[in-house]
Amino acid sequence: MILVCASLTLGGAIASTTTFPALGQPSNRPSQISQMPSPAVIQAIRQAVKRQFGISKINLVSATEQSWPDGCLGLPSGQEICTTAIVPGWRVEVSDNLQTWVYRSDRTGQTLRLENPDRTVLPQAVARKLIRQVARETKTPAAKLRVAAVRTQLYDGCLGLYRPNQSCTEIAIFGRQAIITGPKQTFVYHLSQNADRIVQNKTASGAKRTIRVSFETFGEIAPIAANEIFRSSTSGDMTGRMVSIVLTQDGKITRYQSSPTERFAPVLIKTLSKQQLSAFQETLENRQFPNLNGLSYLTSAALADYPTMTYQIPSAATQFIDLEQERLPRSLQQVIMSWNALIQ
Repeated sequence: MILVCASLTLGGAIASTTTFPALGQPSNRPSQISQMPSPAVIQAIRQAVKRQFGISKINLVSATEQSWPDGCLGLPSGQEICTTAIVPGWRVEVSDNLQTWVYRSDRTGQTLRLENPDRTVLPQAVARKLIRQVARETKTPAAKLRVAAVRTQLYDGCLGLYRPNQSCTEIAIFGRQAIITGPKQTFVYHLSQNADRIVQNKTASGAKRTIRVSFETFGEIAPIAANEIFRSSTSGDMTGRMVSIVLTQDGKITRYQSSPTERFAPVLIKTLSKQQLSAFQETLENRQFPNLNGLSYLTSAALADYPTMTYQIPSAATQFIDLEQERLPRSLQQVIMSWNALIQ
C-alpha cells in the first residue's frame, strides 16, 4: 500500500492529498488512511470515464479534498453562469494503467467536471505501443509509465519537431502529442495517427515529477508584435500586475509594466550589440525553442498567486514557474539562463 499525506495551498484554500493503492487491493494500515471520496463520487467518475472514453476498468490513483470557488467547480464552460458559493469537494485522479484522467467533484458526485474537457483519449492499442517505446527509449519500466495528456495535431513531414536547418516535407499528417509521466521525469512524444511513427520531443522532455506538465495555459497568451524577437512576461500574482520584457529586432530590450489600476511608461533596459543579439538568437535555435510551443511547466504554487512566466517567440510560447527552475527541461533552463544574463 502507498500512503502519502500532504498539505498545499491552492488558490488560498488548503487541500489535503491522499494517494491510494489500486481499488480492491488490501491495506496494511487502514487506520492511517484519511477520509476518501464517498462511493457515490467514485461511481460517478467511473461512469463518466466509461461514457466519455469507453473505458470501464479504472483505478483510483489519488484524491485531494478541495474547496472549489463556485458551482462550476472552477471550470465554467463558455458563458455558463456559476453560483458563487464555495463548494467542498474532491480532485480525483484515476487511471486504466495506461492513461490518467483528473476529475473535480462536489462531495456527493452529483456535480462532476473533467479538468481538461478537450482531452483526447488514445486507443488502447496505440497507448500500449507508445508506452512500450517510451519504456525502451527512456529505460523506464512500462508499468510505471502513464499517458497523462494527449492533444490532436496536424504535423508536417517532421512530425512538428523543429531542428535548425532541417527541411520538412510540406504534407499534412494527422497525429497526436502526448505527455507521459514516469516515476521521476515527464516525457513529451509526437506520434502519427496510427502510431507507425513515434518520436520523442527531447526539447520538451525531462521535467522532474514535481513539475506538472500540461497543455493548459494560465490566462490568454496574446501574439507578440512583428518586430519582436523574444518576450518574457510575468503575471498571476495577487496584485494583478504584469511585467513584460521585450527584445526587438533593433537589439533594444524594453520593460513594460501595468496593473489593473495603473500603466507605467516603458523603460529601455539596454541595447544589445549585433554579436549579443546573434548569440541569443543562436541559443533559441540550438535549444530548439519552438518545440516547447503550447506546453506549460507549473506547480501548485501557480494556483496560489505565485507569478507565472511566459516566454514567447513569433512562432511559439511556453509557460513555467521559476520556483523550481532546476527541475525544468534542460533546454528551457538554458534559455532562461541566457535571457537572465541579457536583462541583468
